[in-house]
Amino acid sequence: MFLEKYRKARDKNNSILVVGLDSDIDRIPKKFRNITEFNEHVIKETADLVCAYKINIAFYEKLGWRGYKALEETVELIKQDTKVPIILDAKRGDIGNTAKAYAEAYFDKLKVDSVTVNPYMGRDAIIPFLEKGHVFILLLTSNESAHELEISVYPRVLELSKELERIYPKKVGIVVGATKEDYIKKVSQESETLPWLIPGIGTQGGNPKILEELKGRDILVNVSRAIIFAENVRNTAEKFREILNKYYLG
Repeated sequence: MFLEKYRKARDKNNSILVVGLDSDIDRIPKKFRNITEFNEHVIKETADLVCAYKINIAFYEKLGWRGYKALEETVELIKQDTKVPIILDAKRGDIGNTAKAYAEAYFDKLKVDSVTVNPYMGRDAIIPFLEKGHVFILLLTSNESAHELEISVYPRVLELSKELERIYPKKVGIVVGATKEDYIKKVSQESETLPWLIPGIGTQGGNPKILEELKGRDILVNVSRAIIFAENVRNTAEKFREILNKYYLG
């Protein structure tokens, strides 16, 4: 179960930090021959500093079959070298057999622990994933244009997330961007026990002070580019872990 695996990793590594493997081939230092070799370096440097890894599927899919091979190899590296959960950031949201096929690909084939899903098409787009494993439902994302749609519909998405959690206990979480600071307190008060996946701290400039509103909650804070492309990956990850713990535990 994702939640149990996350809590064990969080407590063992004293960390709510998720390292996002947004391993863009165009930014990888030339000393690494490929994405797999680069990811292996990042994992070895950070394995004892994180509560999970998040793999953004876009940076692998853009390379075709070679990228998917790197994705499979990366999942295996994480499983071999760590006991932390793997979140696949795919943001899928389709219905019927299509959603079922995505779920089978990610949970049965890749064997990841959780997948991000888009709720725009309703519960039909989410349930096939829940029947296989854990999901994080997009609620309030960290991108600038999120206000164009999400601000008006997020209350209903939150209610749907809680409804699905009652049907599929311990299988539902929500994505809440750190850049949506004005909404953090309200969502925290209304999201009951749902775990949060929080992007937006790091390159996107989200304020870690928001974590003071979330003490005692199951939260996972993702930092991607600011860590993996840093000159010293380990030192940078350690600094982020310290900053997050300061606000979450302090």
